[in-house]
Amino acid sequence: MIIVIGMVYYVMEIFMSLKFLYQISLSSERQHRLGIWYPNATLLSHLENLESLTLYDNYIGSWIMPEALRKMSNLKVLDLSSNPLNGDIIHQTRSLPSLEELSLSSIYPNHAIPALSALCELQNLRVLDLSNNTIIDENAPPCLLRNLSSLETLDLSGNNLSNSPRTLAALCSLRNLKKLYLKDNFLDDSSIPSCLFNNGSSLESLDISLNNLKNSSRLFSALCSLKNLTELNLSDNFLDDSIPSCLFNNYSSLETLHISRNRLKTSSIFFPGICRLQKLKTLSLNDNLIQGGIHPCLSKMTSLVYLDLSFNLFQGNLPSYIFSNLTSLNALYISDNNFDGTLSFATFANHSNLIGIDLSNNEFTVNTESPSWFPSFQLISLNLRNCHLNKDQGRVVPSFISYQTGIAVVTLAHNALEGALPSWLLYNTTAIVLCLRGNSFRGGIPLSSGFAISGYLMLLDISHNRLSGQLSSTIGSFPELRYLNTSSNAFKGEIPSSYGNLTKLEALDLSNNFLQGKIPINLRQNHSSLEHLILSRNNFHEETMPSFSNMPKLVYLHLRNVGFGGSITGSLVNLPILRVLDISQNNLSGSIPDWFHTFPNLAIILLSRNQFHGNIPISLCQMQNLHDLDLSANSLSGLTPPCLSNITSWKKESELQLSSVVWTPTYINYILKIPFTTKANSLLYEGTPLSLVTVLDLSMNQLTGEIPSQLGELTALYSLNLSFNFLRGHIPKSFSTMEKIESLDLSHNNLVGSIPHEIVQLYFISTFNVSFNNLSGSIPFENNFQTFGESSYRGNEGLCGIPLHTACTSPNKKPPQQDEEEERAGIAESDFFFFSCITASYVVGFWAVILPLVVSKNWRTKHYAVVDSCIYICCNKFSGFLTRIKDRF
Repeated sequence: MIIVIGMVYYVMEIFMSLKFLYQISLSSERQHRLGIWYPNATLLSHLENLESLTLYDNYIGSWIMPEALRKMSNLKVLDLSSNPLNGDIIHQTRSLPSLEELSLSSIYPNHAIPALSALCELQNLRVLDLSNNTIIDENAPPCLLRNLSSLETLDLSGNNLSNSPRTLAALCSLRNLKKLYLKDNFLDDSSIPSCLFNNGSSLESLDISLNNLKNSSRLFSALCSLKNLTELNLSDNFLDDSIPSCLFNNYSSLETLHISRNRLKTSSIFFPGICRLQKLKTLSLNDNLIQGGIHPCLSKMTSLVYLDLSFNLFQGNLPSYIFSNLTSLNALYISDNNFDGTLSFATFANHSNLIGIDLSNNEFTVNTESPSWFPSFQLISLNLRNCHLNKDQGRVVPSFISYQTGIAVVTLAHNALEGALPSWLLYNTTAIVLCLRGNSFRGGIPLSSGFAISGYLMLLDISHNRLSGQLSSTIGSFPELRYLNTSSNAFKGEIPSSYGNLTKLEALDLSNNFLQGKIPINLRQNHSSLEHLILSRNNFHEETMPSFSNMPKLVYLHLRNVGFGGSITGSLVNLPILRVLDISQNNLSGSIPDWFHTFPNLAIILLSRNQFHGNIPISLCQMQNLHDLDLSANSLSGLTPPCLSNITSWKKESELQLSSVVWTPTYINYILKIPFTTKANSLLYEGTPLSLVTVLDLSMNQLTGEIPSQLGELTALYSLNLSFNFLRGHIPKSFSTMEKIESLDLSHNNLVGSIPHEIVQLYFISTFNVSFNNLSGSIPFENNFQTFGESSYRGNEGLCGIPLHTACTSPNKKPPQQDEEEERAGIAESDFFFFSCITASYVVGFWAVILPLVVSKNWRTKHYAVVDSCIYICCNKFSGFLTRIKDRF
């Protein structure tokens, strides 16, 4: 009894404490794989004083006992975004009289939209987020927005309101509206109602970015009437230099202006207008086509805090006085332009508020070492890629970085920096991202030299330098390291086993070095976080390929040209999401295993230039997601499997999802690159081209038999290479249906007959080679086939017509009975016909001699008499010849 009473008091204390709970935030706490969640609303009924409830992205469908929500009379903020809400849960919001802020962004499915009629009763609602839904006039309740007279902030971004005049017109009734977001709605100049921008409008912030707006006089004249506007976002439209001057003249209160990703071109036209906005704090003009120099008036905009002019065509010298006056700046981005001359970093010495700067990818020389100066700022992000850093100052690492105590991103890539790698830069900074690739650093990786190893570093890229010596085991002591790239240097020795202890490592690239020895077992087995492992072009030279197993996140495994030998049986175990496997250019032998189909996500298999032999496994035909298969330059034999036509990715065009690891908005630290031999060249494919290309390369093997006509069903195949084999028979007419093929190489085989005229229907083909076969007849010379030269057909004595110099009797025209003649020629040239003729001749000749002797006695007597006479004559002749020889000697 005492225990029960104690438990009751304990429960009562919990409920009493819940009365004083004012805020609950449970975002993304429930996994979707658990199914739709129906929480019991009675659990919330005791939270009488709760004012804010956030349940974003928890896969909530509806409430159990929804009437209990009525007791939450003080609830002011409710966020149910990114949940599969049904209509019932939305209807319950009308029972929350105190509700002021409601977020229903990204609710699904669409049939819940009509339930938004419940919002019409929320008279106190001040903030409403309905973004990323499919709200249109057809499904939105008529009362939506019209009754929300208290609404101050409304987000309708990511809907499709271009053909919803009723919903857009309702915006005009929101007289207290101060912030309106209409981003990504396919709106054009005529879609936005002009009444929204009348003189009585209270709008202070307007976002109409990512639409289809042009320089409409109607739209801009309406915008010019907004006297209270402080924030305006016009990015991602089709605006050009003809922006009216009233847009700048009347906006004396404008503090934020975004016109990024438009079609602005001439700086001298719009800059003077922008410079009139003396209260402007944020200006984004990035990703336009702006030419010319920066207008001098920019130096007078002393209120600027954020300035982004990156990714334009600015050019000319950059006067230091323009930025020296802008001491309020905390972020400056002028990367990816054509500025030239010299820019001294001392210009920013007094910018004490500066936290981010990007001067990358320009033609100027950035000088950080003279004149002598000391930074008043503490940067968080420093990007100085490809800007001829300290070109005239010994190409040294900027010394002011050593005074930055809170810097997180340091990018000095592609500057030809020289000397040794500074140990203080590696170990004694707070950098999370340190990118030094593409320089000329020499020596080895420095020791920590007494510096306390930073616990912050997550990305380290020292690739494409001239570093040498042993890989430092100290690198394995960075506990947070996610990405490590030391590729394209001259490192030697073994991989430190400490690298396998980097339990958070996601990408490791040690390729293009001179590493030897064995790959640490803790780096290739039971590593739970590694996604990218790139060890290609080293000198491991292990007699057998080591095992890579139990790596649940491994997606890319690149072991090209590392000296592995033996078979690959049992080398790949429990790699459930492996997508790319490259073990080409090794000394691997044996047969190709038949277990590749057990890797359901494997899409790229590169086994070329090894010593594999035997047949091509039929099990490869089960790999429906296979995009690229390269088995070239081995010793494979047998027939080409006709069942390769079953692979779905080669029959129906599909995009291969190959993600890159992105750490910062301006730096992609790893882009997957795959080499393919196609179009008669070895090319590196990356990004979108790699995700779309499909390749089948069986060249330089010992395949025999005919080309399966079923391969013509591969209508989504981009490149097919069957060259340098022993294939015979005809070119299948079915190849004319390979509508996406761009490269087809059948050269150096034993193919016969003519080139099918139907093949001219391949409208995307750009590389075609059938040289060094036994083909005959006229060459098709239509469409894309008019672009192929003599080299595509040489080595075929029977071919004629353009581009060869051998004329046909009817040039470039197929003879009427050619099909029948080719069929007879094919039969006459087949092995079966040859051996059948020999057998028949032997049988006829044998019985022509023996049968008369068996049937007739007279024939036998005459036959043997003739034989005896011949023998007698020959013996006498030979005896006489010997006598004459004896007499002569």
